[in-house]
Amino acid sequence: MATATPVRPNGRNKDIDVNGWQAILCAVILGTIGVLSFIIQPGIVQGYVTKLHVDEATAVNLAGVEMLGVALATIFMAVRGTQINWRWVVAGGLLIAAVGDFASLGAPLGGRFEMARFVAGLGEGTITSISFTFVGVTIRAERNLALYLTLLLTYGAFGLWYLPAFLDACSLDAMFIGFAVLSLASLATLPFLPHAYSAEEMVNPEARQLATPLLVVALAGVLAYNVAQGIAWAVLFLVGIGAGLAEQSVADALFLSQILAVGGALASVFLAGHVSRNGAIAFGILAGSASIALLIGKPSLTLFVVGVCGFNVLWNFVLPFILGRVCDFDESGRMMSFAIMMQMIGLGGGPLIAGQLLDGSGYRSAELLCVALFIVSYALLLVPIRKHQALSALAAT
Repeated sequence: MATATPVRPNGRNKDIDVNGWQAILCAVILGTIGVLSFIIQPGIVQGYVTKLHVDEATAVNLAGVEMLGVALATIFMAVRGTQINWRWVVAGGLLIAAVGDFASLGAPLGGRFEMARFVAGLGEGTITSISFTFVGVTIRAERNLALYLTLLLTYGAFGLWYLPAFLDACSLDAMFIGFAVLSLASLATLPFLPHAYSAEEMVNPEARQLATPLLVVALAGVLAYNVAQGIAWAVLFLVGIGAGLAEQSVADALFLSQILAVGGALASVFLAGHVSRNGAIAFGILAGSASIALLIGKPSLTLFVVGVCGFNVLWNFVLPFILGRVCDFDESGRMMSFAIMMQMIGLGGGPLIAGQLLDGSGYRSAELLCVALFIVSYALLLVPIRKHQALSALAAT
């Protein structure tokens, strides 16, 4: 990922050092708070099936409704996020997420529960967008992104591992209360956040301005990649159960995949500048597609572990390379916001699409669509990548 310059002092954020450890720690914490639900989504989907006594398609759709809220909030932040005081936005996002979680307590299905999860998603999307952007404007963006991913993946690993036992001992309401309390506690980060930043202050020496149609193609590639991710992430737990694996065995496999995914995120940091970014993108996307292909049918426990671990490691390995390269396609510095918007639309739309493909006969349709979207995403990204290479070669002569 291209390194960004720090926010320059101005009248609104002169007392904030965005590269200070307090500010970075708060950004990393907020990043984890924003994905409290999403990062353990496979376990939550299974929890909806067992605790709400709904079918699998309904459970996936419930997750999709929440992610729809995340996606809409991210769209708003991409369009208006740089024009609003960040502290007010973060405060609003945390409060909205908490309201949605509290409103989920004991809410009946059929409208009220869905609306509560949608509201929670609006708050989560706001916080996620702010935290990604915040990390992106720090001097050591790659290192800070690794810290970000390490914390949220560690939480995700233990969350997925312990969630089945937690839901058996407690309830979905207890989980939602925990989410709400953590969101409210995160209001303590407000004094350490910048008020705003200007996208024009970001300097990316590798940026080459591509034509608008090529920027649209690049964003379509990011969207296709993340729709595939959203489909896969929503159904992974169900795929394991459908293959006849024990619920805790599936949870253990997802726990291992989250732990190993930390290594994938760190590998992207250490290898940045030492390997071809374009080669890393090709490997990450296509090998991720192959990992999902391993899960088609009724995989054994060994094959399931290999597939989900490969999928999760490669996801977190390739994401910084994709975002970094997409930012190289535009000199204004705004592509990160739009790329994150596409990411969240994809992750939100994925479960909704997956829910329509689950008819009780298996998961082959969802898995095949996921594999196809991975391949399409790489084909789309390859078009602006080649144009960027040509412009870079021309500039070097």
